[in-house]
Amino acid sequence: MSLESILEKIGREAQAERERFIRESRDRAEKLRSEAEQEAEEQVGQLLRESAREAELESHRLVTQARLQKKLRLLTLKKELVEEVLNQAFARQASNVLSLKRQIVLKEGVREETLDRETIKKELRPQLEGFIADLLKI
Repeated sequence: MSLESILEKIGREAQAERERFIRESRDRAEKLRSEAEQEAEEQVGQLLRESAREAELESHRLVTQARLQKKLRLLTLKKELVEEVLNQAFARQASNVLSLKRQIVLKEGVREETLDRETIKKELRPQLEGFIADLLKI
């Protein structure tokens, strides 16, 4: 074998080795790129699921908060309405004309007590609130 043929053989082997190395490097790079893309897609999917769950929780929280605010506002309005009705009822009556008394039956006998305006309001308020609540349900 001549020196030229040896050099050619070495050159061909080097070329083949170089091509094999390039091919393996490209294959490894492609595999790494594919794995990175797959991992990125999984992360994107996970982030989308987490974002959707957080958005759903936030929307439920906002709806719950709005419902609570609505109920609190209705309760406030109902109490204001009851207070207004009681105030107008007492305003129509002269202060000396309105004097309610109740009899309390005890073992020892009957006791009578005079009710002042605040006591009357205090005792009528729950009944009026219930009546208004029933009307608002209609």
